[in-house]
Amino acid sequence: MRSLPAFACCLAALAVSRPALCAQAPPPPPPPPPPLAPGARVRLETPSLGRITGTLVAWESDTLVVSEDGQAEGLRLIILADSVARIEVRRQRRMTLEGLGVGLLAGTLLAVAASPDSVDEDGNCTPLVCLAYKVSPNLDTRIAVLGLVGALAGVIVGSETKTHTWSPVHLERLVAGPAPGGGLALGVRVSF
Repeated sequence: MRSLPAFACCLAALAVSRPALCAQAPPPPPPPPPPLAPGARVRLETPSLGRITGTLVAWESDTLVVSEDGQAEGLRLIILADSVARIEVRRQRRMTLEGLGVGLLAGTLLAVAASPDSVDEDGNCTPLVCLAYKVSPNLDTRIAVLGLVGALAGVIVGSETKTHTWSPVHLERLVAGPAPGGGLALGVRVSF
């Protein structure tokens, strides 16, 4: 008679629980986006090809397609991602703030150095320091006006000037994440 209460508990548990036959596994997560977008300027190193500089055409899960500098337009290298030892991307930025600072400094120095005594032999005021004095004989006004003009000129020149640097791109060699059928997956890439 002891088995009757255990049997009743099992029946109650089965009656309350939902059937798992109709349950669907959630869809697998989308693959992570590549670290670089097509069109990026890259510099990479591989043991077999050495250092290559070019434009990234495509980055798929296991290959990189690169258009190497100095080669024909349609010629592209297909490189295994596992064979890449190092990859760098060229970043560029405009030098607007640097131009602002240099222009402001130059305008202020010109305003301080301005003098009415810099005239030529005919009595004309042609040197830059003499022309700067004609802005205003008052030093504070000269500094404000020429500093502003210098800052504006510096912003214009700096916004058209770009600096380029090479930044390393992190290559994932150890990957852990959800598996397509559920659970956890761990993958390691080893190149040899």
